[in-house]
Amino acid sequence: MKLSLPLSFMLSSLLITLSSAAQAQCELSPSNLQASYQLTSSDNSPNVSSKNSSHTSKLNLWRQGNTVAHQYPQTDITESWFLLNNKQIKPTRFFDHYQRGIEYQPGEVVHGKSEHDWSYRYQFISDKLISQLTLSAETGKGCERQQVLTQTSANSKIELVWLPELQLINRFSWTKNQGKHQTHEQWQLTELSHDANKITAFFKQLNHYKMTDYADIGDDHSDEFLTKMVTLGFVEHGASGFYDTEGKAISDGHSHSH
Repeated sequence: MKLSLPLSFMLSSLLITLSSAAQAQCELSPSNLQASYQLTSSDNSPNVSSKNSSHTSKLNLWRQGNTVAHQYPQTDITESWFLLNNKQIKPTRFFDHYQRGIEYQPGEVVHGKSEHDWSYRYQFISDKLISQLTLSAETGKGCERQQVLTQTSANSKIELVWLPELQLINRFSWTKNQGKHQTHEQWQLTELSHDANKITAFFKQLNHYKMTDYADIGDDHSDEFLTKMVTLGFVEHGASGFYDTEGKAISDGHSHSH
């Protein structure tokens, strides 16, 4: 005997299913947010004193449309990148204490390298590295869905807790062992905001800085600020992403700084 379900019951079930699906979606935009991280690095080498073996710092990530910025509170430096329609990347470095900035041309080779990996700047970790990690767990729904991705080799281990809907790191851990020498680094998300007014105010402030084109720096010897920046070596970009299992920065092979 075949039972026929009432149409009203079928419609009600469909609405419940659609409602559940809607709840599982993330309505927050990954391209408009501010995220704060605490960075902790430790060096357990027998040759390093315990007083100097651990270091903690902070780093802020800002996104607004096709613009992303890495803000370093300890050094009053903010690095920003803009993704053009032709996929080229335009870098800018801001010196917040002086309210000055240095602009670079899209694709410009600066100190032997040019910007080409947008994902690395957008989320601190390249899509290439993420694709090399193994998914070991997944929890949550919608914006709170998170994946645990890992990679283990003979002497190192990477663990990434990833928020795929927001293209954002929740936690990143990297450990490398070389005999009795162990290096460990961890990034932990401590604050996340989608406050549009806060984000707009941050980028608006940067736009008010006095800007200088990188190509013009060598021509102006009367600007004490530029002379000081070049002397201190601040003009060269500092990497701000992650190591691979060989201990090299993912983007360009240079060690990164905080």
